[in-house]
Amino acid sequence: MNSKKKILIVLFFLIVINLGYCGTVLDLNRELPGFGFEQRRDEKLLAEDKLVLEYLKQVQDAGSKQKQLLPSMGLEDIEAQTFNNSLVAMAFMLHNEKERAERILNFYADATDINNTDPALQNFYYNGEPRGFFQWVAIRDCDAPGNGELHSGNCKAKAWHHTGKADRWMGDMVWLMYAYKFYEKEYNSQKYDEITTLIKNLLLSWYKDEQDHGGYIQHGWRKGDSRLHEDGGHHEGNIDAYALFKLTGDTQIAGRIKHWLDSQLRENKDLPLDLYTWRVLAYGKDSAHLLDIPDYDLRFRKTLTFNGKKVTGFYHYPDIKIKNIWLDGTGHIACAYIAYGDKNRGYFYANQLDNFLIEKTINNVKVKTLPYTANKTGGYEWVDSSKGFISVCAWYIIAKNRFNPMKLERY
Repeated sequence: MNSKKKILIVLFFLIVINLGYCGTVLDLNRELPGFGFEQRRDEKLLAEDKLVLEYLKQVQDAGSKQKQLLPSMGLEDIEAQTFNNSLVAMAFMLHNEKERAERILNFYADATDINNTDPALQNFYYNGEPRGFFQWVAIRDCDAPGNGELHSGNCKAKAWHHTGKADRWMGDMVWLMYAYKFYEKEYNSQKYDEITTLIKNLLLSWYKDEQDHGGYIQHGWRKGDSRLHEDGGHHEGNIDAYALFKLTGDTQIAGRIKHWLDSQLRENKDLPLDLYTWRVLAYGKDSAHLLDIPDYDLRFRKTLTFNGKKVTGFYHYPDIKIKNIWLDGTGHIACAYIAYGDKNRGYFYANQLDNFLIEKTINNVKVKTLPYTANKTGGYEWVDSSKGFISVCAWYIIAKNRFNPMKLERY
């Protein structure tokens, strides 16, 4: 690239940033042929670092007395998230760690006491009514001096209870269902038929038909069961639900949900990242072109330095001013490209995750982990990028194994 062209590019970005431009910012090199960093293609997928799996094992064993669920961000964290643990269960099964996956799946399958009267307990029922599982609860008792968030460990909480804000969100329960259905497929087992029937029936009971515009699964119980549902449907959660009902053979309701999603989303270029990546994972090859929307747009795609290395990945939303990378999103765009799009581009983004590996020692065992984001900017003040995050570790393993968690297929 000659110096004149470089100057023009710099001037362009200075104008964009200073004016607060909010439209698409296309990379001038977005369609470079060949392989390399600027082309965003790698010829090969680097081998998975098995110390990431070891990190998940050690956190599961040290995170609580029961050794079932995992805290999200390091052992100081006491927040056990349903979505994150569902991902970890699938990551374990990709390595045939059946017993470890069962520890997670058994926790939720056993939390189905129909006589439960504790409104904050992680339990499917409350006063005999099916309500589903909270997005997060404390993994152990915490009686620290402060009253901070569970991620900080400086909080007050009771083990397996939420602290007043958690939702019983439909999307998290769909991801838990993916984990159960993957177990069923991998091990030809009906072990979890009872819990999957409970969750599926609850989701179906939340379906709302919009007549000519399809229909959607409503949100679920909100903010510690203070109210039920939002006014409208949640796009991300209903992409999840569409894929689930395709897996369960409920094609009619899946079709109604997709009709609603298509009428809502179309080719909009200003959506959150996962509304592109997850549609591709859920819909398949015919939707692979959606991946180019965030990949070509520098409001989404970021290049920065992490631990002295030049890295590229994605922010969760289109914002040219933010210089941060959301590693979960980088993981699932890698999965989507590998499954249905430019496979070599998928390899590139999966390999980019290796640049974020952090060495740790837990219980005198050497492990490696990955942070949730590269830094704290863009609303991630709560993230400690020196600590690992279990959902990112799971996405790393899922991408390296060329797995689509929404279709339960390897590529």
